[in-house]
Amino acid sequence: MLEVKNIASGYARLPVLRDINLEVRKGEIILVLGANGAGKTTLLKTIAGFLRPTAGQITHDGASIVGRAPEENARRGLRLVLEGHRVFPDLSVAQNMRLGRIARGARKRDEDRAEQALDLFPILRDKSDMAARDLSGGQQQMLALAQAFIARPGILLCDELSLGLAQSLIPPILKLMRDWANEGTGILLVEQYADLALPLADRVIVMRGGEIILSCEAHELSSSSQLREAYLGVS
Repeated sequence: MLEVKNIASGYARLPVLRDINLEVRKGEIILVLGANGAGKTTLLKTIAGFLRPTAGQITHDGASIVGRAPEENARRGLRLVLEGHRVFPDLSVAQNMRLGRIARGARKRDEDRAEQALDLFPILRDKSDMAARDLSGGQQQMLALAQAFIARPGILLCDELSLGLAQSLIPPILKLMRDWANEGTGILLVEQYADLALPLADRVIVMRGGEIILSCEAHELSSSSQLREAYLGVS
């Protein structure tokens, strides 16, 4: 389980997050919504270790991870798929995918998951020998998702996973997230397609100005036009 308590965070002279509290349990999807500049990406970067909080505590499976390097968090089962496609540019597509298996220890099940990822993103199979830097932005996003899928983290942090992808890919990817959660992974998901992601989420957090202004069960937001209008600006 991931627990965030009273977190404040930001950048050099630019505080962003204030008094953030949340938890992500195994097997659930928490959808994080909010306008640009609300602090969503800063929240994920802080949890993953790319930013150090200026106050508060973050624990993963009961152990503090404040100050732990992102690569150490990834090895211990907390993985961030960040907008911007953090893949290894000089390695081939196949080598990038193999890193997911190495992180967990190669097993037959991991080979099966690699095949499942390639079935979802067949373009990666066609470009398996190509350097990741030569992929389009959308293809790099596919590769980052494939890496994470193979690695099977206990906690997955996803920032705008649909960015740069064809819209036809969004529903199957979101279904993959739901299947992934059903296997026990806890997922904190920032996603612009709220209407598509909401039915698959368990809980919703709405952020504004670096604060959480609403935390509720997903079905509450789905069924209440008043809540959607008040917090998302849509009726």
